[in-house]
Amino acid sequence: MGRWSLLRWALQLLKTLLLRIMCHFRSELHSSYTAQSLQIVPKYEPIPRIKGLPVLGTLLDIIAAGGAPNLHKYVDARHRQYGAIYRERLGGTKDAVFIASAQLMRSVFQQEGHYPQHPLPDAWVYYNKQHACQRGLFFMEGAEWLHNRRILNRLLLNGNLNWMDAHIERCTQQLLDKWRGQTAQAALLGEHYELPQLEQQLYRWSIEVLCGIMFGVHVLSCERIQDALTEFTQIVHKVFEHSSKLMSLPPRLAQLLRLRIWRDFEHNVDEVLQQGAAIIELCIGAQQTQEQALYQRLLAAAVPAELIRRIFVDLVIAAGDTTAFSSQWALYLLSLDSQLQQRIAQERALGESQLLHGLIKEALRLYPVAPFIGRYMPQDAQIGGHFIEKDTLVLLSLYTAGRDPAHFEQPLRVMPERWYQSDSQQTHQPHASLPFAIGQRSCIGRRVALKQLHLLLGKCAAEFQLQCLNEQPVDSVLRMVTVPDQTLRLALTLQTKSTCHNC
Repeated sequence: MGRWSLLRWALQLLKTLLLRIMCHFRSELHSSYTAQSLQIVPKYEPIPRIKGLPVLGTLLDIIAAGGAPNLHKYVDARHRQYGAIYRERLGGTKDAVFIASAQLMRSVFQQEGHYPQHPLPDAWVYYNKQHACQRGLFFMEGAEWLHNRRILNRLLLNGNLNWMDAHIERCTQQLLDKWRGQTAQAALLGEHYELPQLEQQLYRWSIEVLCGIMFGVHVLSCERIQDALTEFTQIVHKVFEHSSKLMSLPPRLAQLLRLRIWRDFEHNVDEVLQQGAAIIELCIGAQQTQEQALYQRLLAAAVPAELIRRIFVDLVIAAGDTTAFSSQWALYLLSLDSQLQQRIAQERALGESQLLHGLIKEALRLYPVAPFIGRYMPQDAQIGGHFIEKDTLVLLSLYTAGRDPAHFEQPLRVMPERWYQSDSQQTHQPHASLPFAIGQRSCIGRRVALKQLHLLLGKCAAEFQLQCLNEQPVDSVLRMVTVPDQTLRLALTLQTKSTCHNC
């Protein structure tokens, strides 16, 4: 038996040696002979990977580049160096894959699965866990998310949504009436009117629109609700400021060290959820049942009242910043071009909106409030010939894709016409700009936000002349969403009859 064991061992050794010799010969043959039939082609094209430190990844590189406020620009520089797709470990134990190609981004959405999973802010996830807090649609996953998402799709995205128009128009007109009155007073003194606290005003307008859609515009005439909304707007705004500061710091560590940044965040979230619940109760008591509003429609769809409350609070939190800053960026671009203002005013007088629509698309392309959209791959996937493992976080770099000359010719120029001139010869990849995402988990408030933007921008162009007073060029920084790096100073003067006639 010992002799046979020795023989088997010798045969196994011989086989191993032969295999190594064959592999070596094949390698030499591949390097010295370039015939296509003998080349060994890998099944998948490797994804460029940026090396980093254990645990920290490339966090130190990000800090050196300006930290979280400049993350979109840091990733943009990486794409210019490594291409449309690359891997990087920003921290922790897993790589993220960054994609900035229109074709590859579309492929990600096609493979996002039946229950798309997206990354959530660490601070909010940790807070929810610590306080056993149930949240709305944004934080839902799996079958629960799909069930409620289908209901909201019917009510907020699909079909005839004219019932929402009156609520949006009334809130928008109230804001513009206030601006017109203050602009007229300034004109009596021979001055223009500089919009004060523009960010806060647009924030409040966005929240009022959602309250009107949810409960009817009648509730906004209630003085108690107005007072509550004033306080609520201030608290929600603070929560986003604290959330952005926690982007570069693990929330658990901040809590263990009892840092003020975590205590402030925790306190403000407590206030937001409590105040949001109180506003809902006030609105429910003040609403008129004959008004068509989302609350009654959700009840009719058998959505429990408690879940409606959670959905509403999350809608307000999510839409407050995003709509307010999208409006700011669009107003900023409009204020830079007096001729564009006149052209949009003329278009509006003719009952058309192509140019206005193009301006909004340009603002969302150049300044996407969410510069990254994330998806966890539900299974192993092939994206453009690259292999991506299951559960990998894929981040779509919208800021980079929207400014890539391969997608848009002269990408830094504001050219509204590029979105509707079918005979244009300019490079134009619509799917390189996806501010609301696509697929099953696209933004539920897309149609509401676009309606708000169209009304606000269209009426401003028709009624005012806008001018930007900022002395330095306005750039973008990341504060959970993409915001101006300085206070935006916009001045208004009333359109004169002669100006309107000439346009």
